Amino acid sequence: MWLGDPSLPELDFLTVTCQQCERPACLRACPVVPKALRKDPNTGVVSVDESLCTGCGECVLACPYGAMGYDPVDNHAVKCDLCAPRRARGEMPACASVCPTRAITFGKREDLLNLAHEADKPVRDHDHFLQGPATLYLDRSLDAGRTTPRDPLADKHPPAVQGAPLSGTAPTSKWVQIPYRKVDDLQPDEVKPGGCNICFNGCTLKFGMKDGEVVQILGNDEDPVFQGRICAKSQMTLQLYRNPSRLTHPLKRRGPPGSETFERVSWDEALDDIADRLKAIRERDGSEALAIHMGTRTGVLNIMGFVPMFTQMWGTPNFLTTEPFCDASKVVALELTLGSTCQPNIYTPEDIGSAELHVYFGDNQAETRPVNFGMVNDWRLRRGAGMVVIDPRLTATASKADRWLAIRPGTDMALALGLIHEIFCQGWHDLSFCEQWVQGWEVWRDFIQEQGYTIDWASDLTGLDAALIRQLARDIALADGCMIFASRGINQHSNGTQANRTLMFLAAITGNWGRRGGGYFNVASEPDWGRVQIPEEHRSPVDRPALGNSPRQWMQGMLEGAPYAVRGLITGNNPAAHWPDRQRVQEAFRSLDLLVHMDLFFNETSALADYVLPAATGIEKGGISRLAEDRRIVWNDRLMDPPGEAHSDHWFWIELGKRLGYQSVLQDRYKDPAVFWDEVMRQATPSLKGVTMKRLTSTPYRWVRIPVADEAAPEPDTLYMEGTTAFGCESGKRFPTPSGRLEFWTPTIEAKFRSLGLSSLPHFYTEAEANSGHPRVVPDDRPAEVSPFFHSPTLADTVSLQASTGDDGTEWDTQLVTGRPTASHFHSWTHYFWQAQEMWPDLYCQIHPDKAGPRGIRDGEPLVVESPRGRLEARAWVTSGIHPDVIFIPIGWDTLQPFQPWGSVNELTDGTLDPVSHQTNLKLHRCRVMAARNS
Repeated sequence: MWLGDPSLPELDFLTVTCQQCERPACLRACPVVPKALRKDPNTGVVSVDESLCTGCGECVLACPYGAMGYDPVDNHAVKCDLCAPRRARGEMPACASVCPTRAITFGKREDLLNLAHEADKPVRDHDHFLQGPATLYLDRSLDAGRTTPRDPLADKHPPAVQGAPLSGTAPTSKWVQIPYRKVDDLQPDEVKPGGCNICFNGCTLKFGMKDGEVVQILGNDEDPVFQGRICAKSQMTLQLYRNPSRLTHPLKRRGPPGSETFERVSWDEALDDIADRLKAIRERDGSEALAIHMGTRTGVLNIMGFVPMFTQMWGTPNFLTTEPFCDASKVVALELTLGSTCQPNIYTPEDIGSAELHVYFGDNQAETRPVNFGMVNDWRLRRGAGMVVIDPRLTATASKADRWLAIRPGTDMALALGLIHEIFCQGWHDLSFCEQWVQGWEVWRDFIQEQGYTIDWASDLTGLDAALIRQLARDIALADGCMIFASRGINQHSNGTQANRTLMFLAAITGNWGRRGGGYFNVASEPDWGRVQIPEEHRSPVDRPALGNSPRQWMQGMLEGAPYAVRGLITGNNPAAHWPDRQRVQEAFRSLDLLVHMDLFFNETSALADYVLPAATGIEKGGISRLAEDRRIVWNDRLMDPPGEAHSDHWFWIELGKRLGYQSVLQDRYKDPAVFWDEVMRQATPSLKGVTMKRLTSTPYRWVRIPVADEAAPEPDTLYMEGTTAFGCESGKRFPTPSGRLEFWTPTIEAKFRSLGLSSLPHFYTEAEANSGHPRVVPDDRPAEVSPFFHSPTLADTVSLQASTGDDGTEWDTQLVTGRPTASHFHSWTHYFWQAQEMWPDLYCQIHPDKAGPRGIRDGEPLVVESPRGRLEARAWVTSGIHPDVIFIPIGWDTLQPFQPWGSVNELTDGTLDPVSHQTNLKLHRCRVMAARNS
């Protein structure tokens, strides 16, 4: 439960669980004879005997802590009994074994009180009901900026949006399947190691299997880094593999797009027709008229292996992953500056855990990668290290920090420039590191000083107090190791590449690069991918450059045929809901000659598709689903069959390839992901060559940290340390750039930027929709150029910097920020998990009381947001933990989800591109907001 006061910028958390009271109100209230609740005289644990419970609900009403639950399917009370079967086997309760932050500890009361005293953590008094609760809640140490403990919990309230949903359908018995609601604690026959395939944390798991099904998911306690920690999303994937909403058979559309009139067909019929229609598109419009968009849901083997092989044989340059919506700006910035996307730091106590200061720019790691943040927060509390979070919202990450700086959206680059200016003025930069290892640092220094990017200038733009910025500059420069974290809050802007480079420069001039406990880190760390090779005689010529590095640039090809036509799309995501400017996207999809959608669930893209194909996921197909944040390659074996006729994505490409004559390259035996990994994927990328199947499967935790050149090579620790040579480089090159140094200004880099009408120097600009009067990027009238920033020919607009109009925003007076929802959700997957929906059912809009009050918007009630693109309804979350001029709406909802369907936030977004990386702006849009009853 989240607890706060809408009038104060603060956020607390309370685990809502049974308190195992000395005088349990639930037991005393139970009217059944014999009672359906009992208290164990030895352990003190209170439990429910479901066979005796009549479902009267008296105990649920009696519990003053709200910790009793009710099963409406089997009609009985439910409650935590501290995992009685696990305790009977000598194991600790599951919550403590998986807790990402090690926040939960079990033991004798007096021992726990001693531990709290030694850590100087006050124990909250929550026995307001005289029940004698056995659970202890510890506050932060008193020296963390306070002289007294926080206010009593009674003064805090959960946001209304976390309560009962206004609309939607509750899960029925078909959703709550085995192993849920099983009294006999269904035990697995065997336990198999693997990894979670949801996010970039790359958590290792143990899958409990019984009769070919997954019946248990826990963290892998043999993992030397994670030691069994996982988050709720990993455990909720129990609801993924046999989910009643899973697609199980190929479907062919019979009505017009969007009519949802489909019929079941065989795979052969579907693949034969798809191949014939693709050939017709190629005959009429050329091979480049096929676009393919596949995200990380489909797996690394798919997006970096099978699809690139297919596109080389078919002859289309228009293949993209979700990178343009996630981190394309970071990728380009790293390649320019570091010469590699392999970031140096790793999550160990000796590296990231040894930093004296952790600074987060637009990275809500506590919710997006809870296990990694749990380790960071634990290490820093033990060391007494500092933490600062720069974000328009008081996120879960910010709530744990020493300082939260509520910055204006889109001005992080300005803040970084002000910090750099101050560090140079005060002489706090690491002169030795700059002179030896930073190419162009003096050019950047002189430019920043000439432009007058001072602390006061940054304060005006960011809305942050100048004294706080000066203090942050001092803290970063003088810390014995500062880890600067960034993520989508930096990447997803039209200045994303330059904002990333500026933050990289901040880390470089303070010596925080290529050392333990200091660095610049932006999700995720990738190998420097090589192109999977196919025989020359099978490669089709590509006569035209790609339309761009963003699917947004495909829209003009779909709707207008310019600069050339796009007539077919094969996708494995939900772009109809999750690409910006949703109305235009759906119009473009309706215009296509062929739309093929391969996914786990039927969604808004499925409704527009000609074919909807059922996909396998995770342990149903095996392989590598995602890249872990700190260079770990995590492997999954194929442990179970997918439902119905679902198949892996790579099975689809092999079978489609047969119908197009590609079977000698996309061979049948590659349907075994282990064979494909060893024979194809590893061979294409030098840093993966040592990650053999033999090595991957030799450890009980199934991961190898790269780069490793051969099977016998040791796994590397922190990269680019002083005195080392970068992987694959000649002796003496500390960093994998042409100069062997971190590169910020060189004639070559400057020429690349000049070709697009820009400079490689950090001219500040922000979104056009910021209405700040400061520079923005504007496309000019020159024809598109082939960009120098991508690995294959790709068209890019030339641009210029112009001052925005600086209008007063009378009509559009609010700034919309989008992003990941709370920790129980990840994009759209989790909206099909009944537990995730119970935790956060409805689309919400965070809004400051100062904005909500005058508009008559009340906490938990519906509100309406409008932008120049569209209109969206959501539930209000009134909180002072957000910048007063900003609202926040999360991604992931769509209108076809089974429980609480809502519209997509992309009804409101535009998706303006970063001219360098073609990263999409998803973080700043002008809008207006009103109470739904007044709209």
